[in-house]
Amino acid sequence: MKRVFPPVIGLVTCSKQVKRYAVQVANEWYIDVVKRFGGLPILLPSSVGSVQIRELLRLCDGILFPGSHSNIEPRRYGANHHEPYLDKIRDDVAIDLIRAAIDTDKPCLGICRGFQEMNVALGGTLNPFLLQTGYEGHGEADSNDFSEVYAPSHSVWVEKQGLFSQWLEDTNLDSTRIEVNSLHDQGIERLAPGLLVEAKASDGLVEAFSLPDQKYFIGVQWHPEWNAIHNSFSQLLFRHFMMAASNQE
Repeated sequence: MKRVFPPVIGLVTCSKQVKRYAVQVANEWYIDVVKRFGGLPILLPSSVGSVQIRELLRLCDGILFPGSHSNIEPRRYGANHHEPYLDKIRDDVAIDLIRAAIDTDKPCLGICRGFQEMNVALGGTLNPFLLQTGYEGHGEADSNDFSEVYAPSHSVWVEKQGLFSQWLEDTNLDSTRIEVNSLHDQGIERLAPGLLVEAKASDGLVEAFSLPDQKYFIGVQWHPEWNAIHNSFSQLLFRHFMMAASNQE
């Protein structure tokens, strides 16, 4: 009998300083959601360097680019403002990994920072000052209760003819909008060439995109990993990711 192996999903880690030690970390929610939907998570240290990117890709059936408290270095998208929360090491490996994954049609899912990394890697830019430029209601709730911080806070409107619209219609769910949480102060300013908008907030901010002609290349600005098993659209997002990584799409 042929043995069926779960798809191996690489999670890009963040570089942090803990006391005197430099460490590589990943939020357990991302690890748990990969396991929950049938994948085998492995951590990809962001300190490996771009030379070993192809080796990392060969280990994985799909790549998850998680969220983070850090932001992308401004110079990478043509800006020069001061950004206090940086992770330059992750910038290096994530951007190179995204480009290499596209070359090999490796399924990729980007969440929050990962969503922004995808846009920057392909030539797009970011707006680092959403609130100051008229985009309200996107920041993190002022609470210590995760159930409040990650609760749905606004709708995103699904673009017709996209993957999201198709998935929702196929499962008889509302194909016009999705209720999402919101924990970001930065967002898309100029969408990278080639990316297809999948959903926007009511203020016009791009909240999700895909890359046509790839097996699975999707980024979302919100955090679907939170309570994913109880959210209909999050289930679709992760199940299609695992199916693509298992060559079942």
